[in-house]
Amino acid sequence: MRSHSGAGVKGSEQQRPGPAEQETPVSEAVNQARCLDEPLRLVHHHAGYLRVRAGAFVRPEENDPMVAAARAAAESAAGFRSWNLNPKTGSVVVEYDPGTIEPDDLLKHIAKSAGFHGVEIATRRKVNRQEVVSAFLDRVQGVNHAVSQMTGGRADLRELGPVALAAIAVVSFIVNDDRGRLPQWSSALYHSYRVFMHWHRPEVRTRERAGRQQEERGGEDLSSDEIGSDAFE
Repeated sequence: MRSHSGAGVKGSEQQRPGPAEQETPVSEAVNQARCLDEPLRLVHHHAGYLRVRAGAFVRPEENDPMVAAARAAAESAAGFRSWNLNPKTGSVVVEYDPGTIEPDDLLKHIAKSAGFHGVEIATRRKVNRQEVVSAFLDRVQGVNHAVSQMTGGRADLRELGPVALAAIAVVSFIVNDDRGRLPQWSSALYHSYRVFMHWHRPEVRTRERAGRQQEERGGEDLSSDEIGSDAFE
């Protein structure tokens, strides 16, 4: 019995971790265990959008296995549209087709595939400024997505907003002094123009660049024509 116990001690001494393993910080091991035990928290949801948060999503390392597994699970789900991770806050916005998959099934699929300890609905009452802004943007994106679907993808709030302001400007101009609470027609028309140009700035710049290039090419063609006419003279 004694020799058996001595052999056991000797075996345990041989299984002690080497120096390389002992150098691993204790905090990293604790963080890894915490991440594996934590749930996937649902912060915000409306049809077509899910905002979830987890400690594993906060400034993850490149090719982090949990983040990669969570994203792969979302992308493999039916009706998946997009995945947007904010590493500073540890939140992820998942966009999906609400008519294809149930949000509960999508959350459970992501949590199970990534190794989270189930799904939890966040019930905190106190939110910071960034969370309020994120929630507001989620709602605006949801409305914009709904408008885009209603118009068959031909227009969204970037076009309909300026059009509404232009219509208000026309009505204000017609009724003139009897416009009541309607804004001055010139003010409404100006804001319609400004909003449209702001939302479509990339397209406007592309057109301006193309116009300048066309003018330059036209000038070069005109100069070559003048050179040719001088040669014939």
